[in-house]
Amino acid sequence: MTMSDIKYNNINDNEQPDFDEVSGEEQLHSLRNLVELTDHHLTRQVLAIGMNAHEEDLVRIEAWRALGLASSSGLLDGILHAAAQLVRDSDEDEDVQNYALQTLALLPVTEAEIQLALEVLERNAYILVKGAAFAVLAAHQHVAGARSALESLQSDPDFGPSAKRVLQSNQGSDSE
Repeated sequence: MTMSDIKYNNINDNEQPDFDEVSGEEQLHSLRNLVELTDHHLTRQVLAIGMNAHEEDLVRIEAWRALGLASSSGLLDGILHAAAQLVRDSDEDEDVQNYALQTLALLPVTEAEIQLALEVLERNAYILVKGAAFAVLAAHQHVAGARSALESLQSDPDFGPSAKRVLQSNQGSDSE
């Protein structure tokens, strides 16, 4: 059986892809076909791919996209820590940083990830990376520090209008 024969959305198959056994196009295809990420071994493998600077960027991006499916994983703290480490690495590929931040927008985060997003917005980062950091703040307004960060961004030339819109839309849903 090849990796492409595995049905990831059929829990009864009891088969998980083994990313140690495949590489390249097959690995990319397998990552794209993941529909859940609850198995610890598989999650560790996907995280290792996402953090491997020697791996192709497109494969790493797909790994970070897949990690966005791990919100109920017991490895969530490790994923959050790895994303922060990657985003803070000035030598890291900006597209991979962008997807790591987009993953944080999907996962339950803490005040530490809100602070990370704010750090990215305050530094001279690639605009798409900054946009992903803003998405973290917008997605997690309920986490300590996010709302005040959005309020402080209202005068930002790039994100001010978006910050105002997010805050206003949240006010409308708060009053219901």
